[in-house]
Amino acid sequence: MNFRIMAEDLAIDLGTSCIKVFKKNEGVVISEPSVLVLDHQNKEIKAIGQQAKEMIGKTPDEIIVQRPIEKGVISDFNLTEAMLNYFFQKINPGFSVVQPRVVVCVPSGITDIEQRAVEDASLHAGSRDVIMVDESLAACFGVGLTPEDPRGILTLNLGAGTSEICVISLNGIVASKTLKMGGDDIDKNIQNFLKEKKKIEVGINTAELIKKELLSLRLKDKDIGMEVEGRDVKDAQPKRIKVTSEEIAPCISEFADSLIEMIYLVMEKTPPELSSDIKNDGFLMTGGMANVRGLREYIEKIINLKAKISDKPELDAIKGAGLIMENPDRFLKYQSR
Repeated sequence: MNFRIMAEDLAIDLGTSCIKVFKKNEGVVISEPSVLVLDHQNKEIKAIGQQAKEMIGKTPDEIIVQRPIEKGVISDFNLTEAMLNYFFQKINPGFSVVQPRVVVCVPSGITDIEQRAVEDASLHAGSRDVIMVDESLAACFGVGLTPEDPRGILTLNLGAGTSEICVISLNGIVASKTLKMGGDDIDKNIQNFLKEKKKIEVGINTAELIKKELLSLRLKDKDIGMEVEGRDVKDAQPKRIKVTSEEIAPCISEFADSLIEMIYLVMEKTPPELSSDIKNDGFLMTGGMANVRGLREYIEKIINLKAKISDKPELDAIKGAGLIMENPDRFLKYQSR
């Protein structure tokens, strides 16, 4: 057994679809699906992370697939604790006299009870101290902005389970709205579209692949296509079809329009001084759904503001949480202790 005096501190982005872990002095060391596979009889955990995700849609009746995080919050405390413990041991194997301090990203709309559940799960999994940070705030740190300054930052955090629109200043949330819709809902929309319009059923992993490869709001991408395999709705036989970007574009229309409606609602609650900052600086798009081609341009055109997007927006929050872990005083400035 490995033995050490002190375990390395960690930062965690506990997302609906993916858990990411940042290790001090090493950066992002884990990015795996937030999925577990259990034996239905004795609740024994058979697989966690990427291995578990690859089993979705392929398990016998006695084996079940579970996602312990739903819409950004813990839905199963014990499974979340088990998943965190698994990744803690993977990063800091063996026994440590002093357990790690952990920075955890949480949604801005989280309740006190939900926040307590995240904190307790982290402590039970083996951390000595937990710092909770809003994931939109962490994303601002992650892309090199200075949210501790008295200047308004409009942030669109587009995740798998939820989408958050908020204005940040002095390390705090000034105004915010949460849309209970994200990348997972788009996957289901694609599944429903294929079933109703193309008469083919596909698994959730296939729908996610279609989203990543084809989904676009750009006219120039409309003829891009890909072969899709699934099950024929009529006779249950294997079926292969071609799907184009233009055909699945409506799967994201409601989501895009709801985002814009939320942006206007948040801006209505924003103080005039901060609105002026946003007018000059534009807004930040972060999270995995910020990768959807054409979504940025669609929003920019309607709200008449320019967007800032990093090369890998899905990693913004975990990188920011890592910076907070390495320099917590910068985050704790203006925070109640």
